[in-house]
Amino acid sequence: GDDRAMLTSNSGVTALRADDVDDGLLAHARHVHVSSFFLLRELALELRGLFERALSAGATTSLDPNWDPSGGWDGGLLELLRSTDVFLPNSAEARALTGIDDVDIAAETLAEHGAVVAVKFGQGGGLAIAGDEVVRSGSIPIDVVDTTGAGDSFDAGFLAGRLSGWTLDRCLSLAVACGSLSTRAMGGTEAQPTLQEAIAALEGTA
Repeated sequence: GDDRAMLTSNSGVTALRADDVDDGLLAHARHVHVSSFFLLRELALELRGLFERALSAGATTSLDPNWDPSGGWDGGLLELLRSTDVFLPNSAEARALTGIDDVDIAAETLAEHGAVVAVKFGQGGGLAIAGDEVVRSGSIPIDVVDTTGAGDSFDAGFLAGRLSGWTLDRCLSLAVACGSLSTRAMGGTEAQPTLQEAIAALEGTA
């Protein structure tokens, strides 16, 4: 049914620190993306400093919170959004972080912290907010086999659009196309589309 069955090996995840990312690497990066905020026990405490280093080096930043197994939904994430260019929760995470059941209002509340917010919907589609601009995109019809990794593919599509200088609505459409097409096969990466496949799908020519 709708049950989430996920196992995570925490060994390396919990030990990661901000000083594991050296300035030489940041100097050559266009973008820094972090996911699973609530599993990164050490890095979460230092992530604002890392993001500020990235921004100073000329890179943009993004964050996908993923689920909080503790149910606390705290840890300084909302303050971190002021140093985050793009925030990429799903609808359940957006509601849990804000305590607001209406996902539209939850997304608007998150966007007030300064980041562009792109929210993934559980049944496909999504919405994105940048300042006063709000855009929506419906899902692409797909025979769904497995939704594992669809959110990560959504993130990849949205960020690819941003790094290409696309408009907000086209970034969201590409994100939805990537997320939708990734569900065509079992596993998190087997059906990830190429950029050309995703563009064809969002333009209705696939």
